[in-house]
Amino acid sequence: QKDFEDGKRAINASQWDRAIELMKKAVATEPKNADAYNYLGFAYRKKGDLKSAAGYYDTALKIDAKHKGALEYQGEMFLKLGRLDDAYNNRVRLRDLCPSGCPELRELDRAISDYHKSAPKT
Repeated sequence: QKDFEDGKRAINASQWDRAIELMKKAVATEPKNADAYNYLGFAYRKKGDLKSAAGYYDTALKIDAKHKGALEYQGEMFLKLGRLDDAYNNRVRLRDLCPSGCPELRELDRAISDYHKSAPKT
């Protein structure tokens, strides 16, 4: 669908408002599109609106509980919120889905590692 594809291009260009506008159109015409909800969450997270991002990630995962992209991005959002246990839970879910590894698991592992590196030492 055109709105979805244009929305992905807006995401790749870091045009968050445009991406949100297009992905909202995409889910209006295709309400079971977990990818579009995941991209909505991503765009809102990049804009700093973590509350909206959380809702869209939840919707993506209600549609597809095994959505690797939503698990990765939601895990990264959990790190921004300081919810390390929740990020680790998403990591476990990704490891179950990707026993041989996958890009989403590698990215969440990297984000968790970066989180630990930047955490204040006590």
